Amino acid sequence: MGTHSFGAENGQKDEPDIGDEWRAKIVRFFSKLDADKDGIVDRRDYVDKTVERARRYFGADKINDFNDTISEAWLSFWSVSEDEYRGSLDEKDAIWIHKRLFKVNKLDESNRDWAEGLFRAADGDDNEELSVYEHKAFCRVFNVQEGFDKSFKCIDGNQNGSIDKEEFLQAAHDYFYNRKEDSWFFGV
Repeated sequence: MGTHSFGAENGQKDEPDIGDEWRAKIVRFFSKLDADKDGIVDRRDYVDKTVERARRYFGADKINDFNDTISEAWLSFWSVSEDEYRGSLDEKDAIWIHKRLFKVNKLDESNRDWAEGLFRAADGDDNEELSVYEHKAFCRVFNVQEGFDKSFKCIDGNQNGSIDKEEFLQAAHDYFYNRKEDSWFFGV
């Protein structure tokens, strides 16, 4: 399967660079989603494999909503218009798509909905907070293999030993919007 570049195909100029830190976060996120490590993320990697991992870490009552959240995210973040859609993305496509979402200011609302869905799924006991264990499960669902403790400490802004919904939403927002600083939202 060949790769392609959405921006180049459509004759569009690349938008201004939005920072090395931001680019590194998108590439790192992309690599975690690339379940089969073939350099391409398709719906099977993003939705099917992520939901498969979620079945190991989230309660059965959470899986349908989580599947809906991930499926909607695939449509909102990673796929593009039908004219451009090819069913899979390479690393350059992921960067281009996220730059475009920034440009049209589409990412913010979709990102919040996505993050709220993830929080609900990871909050196993529905107490509106993530314990260290629940946060580690969230990270594992997204194929994170290390950096759990540092991630937890960074997201737990008030350092009370749990991550509340607003801390989680802020960390997700920072991950995708902060162009100058790295983030431990998805561990390392």
